[in-house]
Amino acid sequence: MVHDYYLSKANIKDFNEWDKEKEDSFNGGRKKEEWKRKNRKEKEKQYLEEVFILPLAKEKDELKNKSKNEDIHVFYPRKADLAYLPHGSVLIKISFVLKKPYTSKDEGEFHIINGKIFENPIVRDKFTGLPMVRPSTWKGHLRFAAERVDCQNKKEIINRLFGSETEDEEKLKGRLYFFPTFFEEDSKKDVITPLKRDTRTPARGPIFMEVMKQGSKGEFYLLYVPYPKGKNFEEKQIGEDLHFLASALELMFYTYGFSAKKTSGFGIIEELKKENIEIYPKDKKGIFSILYTKHNNIVKDGV
Repeated sequence: MVHDYYLSKANIKDFNEWDKEKEDSFNGGRKKEEWKRKNRKEKEKQYLEEVFILPLAKEKDELKNKSKNEDIHVFYPRKADLAYLPHGSVLIKISFVLKKPYTSKDEGEFHIINGKIFENPIVRDKFTGLPMVRPSTWKGHLRFAAERVDCQNKKEIINRLFGSETEDEEKLKGRLYFFPTFFEEDSKKDVITPLKRDTRTPARGPIFMEVMKQGSKGEFYLLYVPYPKGKNFEEKQIGEDLHFLASALELMFYTYGFSAKKTSGFGIIEELKKENIEIYPKDKKGIFSILYTKHNNIVKDGV
């Protein structure tokens, strides 16, 4: 656990030891008497702040600042890794620029960054402190887009790529492996005003939220591994999977987005160019040319 790691770095004092040191530090007089009169609950609150909260927060900030200098690409697969994976494996890397803002919902109610409070905070990596898109988020949004690809045997391919979801189906692990995306630029504070569907008038007051603004850059990594093959595996499935995957990626990036608030157009990207996409093995790049030879800038309403 991250918290255990930070805790192990702290110099933890026993409460009674801390209390005695605190009392002795006053060297007699009125302050020492006032300290003796404090009840245990008040002292324990101060003890937690001085011994745990403040030192751990300082340690955490120092680790984050140190981690920001680390190469985040150590988290990602490389083309050389394909030599150790089953035949037919493909690595996809897409360098994108946001056309619309990206936001996500962190577990906390707010973040404090450089002394500023951000409500509705974006999800951040625990060690680097960088805004991020979780692998599970990528998987959820890509599956959402895949469900909307026009294809006859769509259900079968989706099960192969993402894994089966229901107990009625043969349990299979999906063939797609997702990785985090880190934004190295600073997030911004944005405000939205929800509107009523019928009158298009404000439904309630403005909502402040932390977002990655239009123009922010990120890198998307996806690994396709045709394993486990399943009992009905055929070599042609690899081509079917990859063509279907290209269509799903096109819909996610250009039409539906990969952000919370995607019904408002959040999380779609600028049109990709050929050099923005790296595919290994390189002979598979043509399958994904749909991402840079045509585009769809229409964001569907009510998705």
